[in-house]
Amino acid sequence: LAFALFATVATAIVVFSMKPVYRSSATVLVEAKRANVVSIQEVYAGVGGDLEHMQTQAQFLRSRDVSLRVIRKLRLAEHPEFAADVATDNSGGIANNLNSLLGRDGKGRANVAADVTPAEVSLLRMFVNRLHIEPMRMSQLITVSFDANDPLLAAAVANAVVDAYIQADLDARLSANQTAGKWINVRVTELKAKLDQSEKELQAYRDKEGMLDNKSSVLSGSGRQFEELSKSLVDARVRRSETEQTYRQVKSMDPSLFDTLPVVLRNPQVQRAKDIEAEAEKKLAEASQRLGREHPAYQAVASEAAAAKATSRRQVQTVVASVVKEYEAAAATEKAIEQELNSSKGAIQTLNRKEIPLTSLEREVTTNRQLYQTFLTRMKETGATVDTQQSNARVVDPAIIPSVPVAPNKTISMIVAALLSLGLGVLVALVLKRMDNTVKSSTDVERKLRQPFLAALPILTGENTGLAGRMVIDRPDNLFSESIRTASTGVMLSALDTPNKVVIVTSSMPDEGKSSFSINFALTQATTKPVLLIEGDMRRPSFAKAMGVPSNHPGLSELVAGSHEAKDCIMKIMGSDLHVIPAGRIPPNPLDLVSSVKFRRLIDQFRSQYDMIVIDTPPVHLVSDALVFGALSTGLIYVVKAHETPIQVVQKGLNRIAAAGIPIFGVVLNKYDFEKADRYYGEQSGYKQYGYQSAYGEAAAKKA
Repeated sequence: LAFALFATVATAIVVFSMKPVYRSSATVLVEAKRANVVSIQEVYAGVGGDLEHMQTQAQFLRSRDVSLRVIRKLRLAEHPEFAADVATDNSGGIANNLNSLLGRDGKGRANVAADVTPAEVSLLRMFVNRLHIEPMRMSQLITVSFDANDPLLAAAVANAVVDAYIQADLDARLSANQTAGKWINVRVTELKAKLDQSEKELQAYRDKEGMLDNKSSVLSGSGRQFEELSKSLVDARVRRSETEQTYRQVKSMDPSLFDTLPVVLRNPQVQRAKDIEAEAEKKLAEASQRLGREHPAYQAVASEAAAAKATSRRQVQTVVASVVKEYEAAAATEKAIEQELNSSKGAIQTLNRKEIPLTSLEREVTTNRQLYQTFLTRMKETGATVDTQQSNARVVDPAIIPSVPVAPNKTISMIVAALLSLGLGVLVALVLKRMDNTVKSSTDVERKLRQPFLAALPILTGENTGLAGRMVIDRPDNLFSESIRTASTGVMLSALDTPNKVVIVTSSMPDEGKSSFSINFALTQATTKPVLLIEGDMRRPSFAKAMGVPSNHPGLSELVAGSHEAKDCIMKIMGSDLHVIPAGRIPPNPLDLVSSVKFRRLIDQFRSQYDMIVIDTPPVHLVSDALVFGALSTGLIYVVKAHETPIQVVQKGLNRIAAAGIPIFGVVLNKYDFEKADRYYGEQSGYKQYGYQSAYGEAAAKKA
């Protein structure tokens, strides 16, 4: 929230100190095609209706030529809004921009726009940055906008840009038409000479070959003759084929069997002769039954029958003779037509060979004539359109003087700044929380570590830091002391039926406050029963400083080693009934001492003398001493430093203890920020109401 407030205030200061910026917009219609005065295609290229055309026109509106026209027309270099910026631009920067805008060649000479002044170069950069060209999608409209602190200037520049664009387009078209007209004039002269030359060559070839000008009539007559002869040849071949078949039958057949030929049988004369012959044979048969052969009547009938038979035979011979003649005539006709057809084909082939060069010459003449006529027409039309050029763009909506600035939008800017800064702050907070994998609250102990939560010890500050070892005696009303009593009550309630308890206190890593907790926990228990506190961390002893124990006082190492008696090693803490065995001299092998049989016997001996034994052990992650002590204990208290010790480290330590079969009374959070817990984690434990917590502690103690 503080970050969001700071960002919002800073944004407000910035936006309220900025000059208002006004934007005025004009809309121009860029037509894909414009109306032509005469029916010719556009001489000036670059007009299209596609997206590329609209993008091209948009870039044309941004061009240096259009911008310079506007700058010079409105004399923007003298306008107060630009004059100050132009004056402050250093000469070196102007020279560099001039080189980049003009396009210098390798010798330092300007390629284009050599009349641009350094002031205009500097102004061009500022002008282009304020100019906005936006083609409208799915249309032929382009919006031209300009930003300025002066609303009158914004509208004037927007309209001037559109006017300059239209005028530049007209100038370009006029220049293109003039250039095209000059080029077309040259081409017309060249094409006229080429046409005359090709016509002369064509006529010379006709004269040489004796060909008519209209060769189509000659070719068409020869073609029709060739087609008719081809058709007659087909008919002659069919006729010859038909007669040839009958002719071959006649040649291969016995003359006595001619009357069986189909062509003979179909002949009308032969049929009538056969009928007469049959009638005569019938009469002869009847006469033979009635008359004798010598009878005159019979002989007359017989003579008639013989005459009829001879007539029939002559008719058959006539038909056979006609078949032979018809075949010979058909064959002669076919041969004559074929010879005439070959002659006609040769004439056509000769004509075709002469036609190839002729066609080539005629095609060249036709092509030259078409090109000449096209360019001649184009030359006349181009000349007619020079004075009637029309732009393909026109203004749809001119720019008007804006009344409301577009920037800065103070309200929106502050809202966006507030939202973005607030979102960024939340994001950073969430990331930090996500990255924080330490134990932060009682909820983490119960849900993530899955262990009972005994108490949370507050952070000691100021003079209380030096009293950490005797806080419950020196400051019994302090929140730290009340938290110790809460943990003590929880341990007592966890093992009500277990006499002579041996309580182990350990942690994951050093400096988590286990020794301070052990001392204060033992002092709290010693108010109602005899308690023995043993400093089991012989590698890094800390009781001497915390409890005022002399550094040379014999302790646990001497007791287990047998160099001193128990009465020499046990000392009583002043102001309490607590008995303490310090670590003593640091041994070379602490683990061997606590693993010995003698240490076990000492613990059994002390159990008979004290109602509770509290042992402060080394961190479980560094050495295995805590596991050895835990095998002799009733249960274990695990001290965790809040907001520092990672959950994974604590879980590994608890897993080692659980694998050793050591009961765990619960977890104590040390150096716990109660105010932060109330704000962020909802730890509404009522620790601030010390009177209530003290009463609860006393009631719990009495109940225990």
